[in-house]
Amino acid sequence: MKILKALLLIVALCNAAGVHAQKVFTSAKYTQMCSYYGEKVTGDIHAYKPDAKAEMVIKNIMSVIGLKANFELRAANVPNAAAVVLKGKRYILYNPKFMSSINTVSGSDWAAVSILAHEIGHHLNGHTLDKVGSRPQTELDADEFSGFVLNKLGASLTDAQAVMETIASIKGSHTHPPKRDRLVAIATGWTRANGNSQANTAAVAQVKTTSPKPKPETKPIVKAPTKPKQVEIKTQPTRADKIQQSAKYNNNIASDAYFSSDPKGEYYLTKKGNLVQVDKDKVYMVAKLVRSNKAGYKMMLTDNADTNLYIGHGGVLMNDSGNKVGILRARR
Repeated sequence: MKILKALLLIVALCNAAGVHAQKVFTSAKYTQMCSYYGEKVTGDIHAYKPDAKAEMVIKNIMSVIGLKANFELRAANVPNAAAVVLKGKRYILYNPKFMSSINTVSGSDWAAVSILAHEIGHHLNGHTLDKVGSRPQTELDADEFSGFVLNKLGASLTDAQAVMETIASIKGSHTHPPKRDRLVAIATGWTRANGNSQANTAAVAQVKTTSPKPKPETKPIVKAPTKPKQVEIKTQPTRADKIQQSAKYNNNIASDAYFSSDPKGEYYLTKKGNLVQVDKDKVYMVAKLVRSNKAGYKMMLTDNADTNLYIGHGGVLMNDSGNKVGILRARR
């Protein structure tokens, strides 16, 4: 049975900010955070008391695993979300604006829930005790925990993987593993919640082979020779052909994108707000559509690495210097 409260309360979580600012919570230089994207956190961190309904979301997560929270939740000015230990005490810090935007970009109300579950996984697995910070294996452990929890809360595998499908890096980094490995880890946890230790076939393609049953021995029947029939051989489309066809006719594509620096590249903006590149038989996540942080522009494309392209009149794409670098053309 699905726990509908998780869906209702996450709205409050995403929009909740602390009502009373505390003094400086800590300085980032004194911490080793297991942050969601793995980026370096600098400067002073200010924390706020979370909304009571946000704490209920945490309680729902903990209830499905039968443990008491060994950490405290705080809204803070961190880039996204992080698990951290300060003076021997465990905290989960989250940015309310980031939570709200990630739900919008991923198209799933489960996105913020999975992020909080991921950070809880860091604490419960003891990742924050060694003061090393994010590492590929610890991130996979937290991803698997997230998949397990979301299944128990009633999320589908697609919902459990939605945020990772949207924001994860294709290649990974020295702190975070590549997207495919993270999707498999989430699927493993999600499937384990059903009492099955095998990874779900939706995340890892598995081909089953069976030996044909022997046919009973029969006497050969002699027939008169006949003229062989002409058989038309149809060639099967390759993976690259399928992706190209999908990019051209898929109803999920909102706009075609063109860039002066890569005139022959194939770029598309999906209806979920993801800017993707199609290169032969692969699709790469390039940027996501969010509200603009610059006056005069309503929306922008960002790659979470301080690279922003602002969308002007008629779909024109402008860089930070005000130069035109490309254009979006809506599909009819």
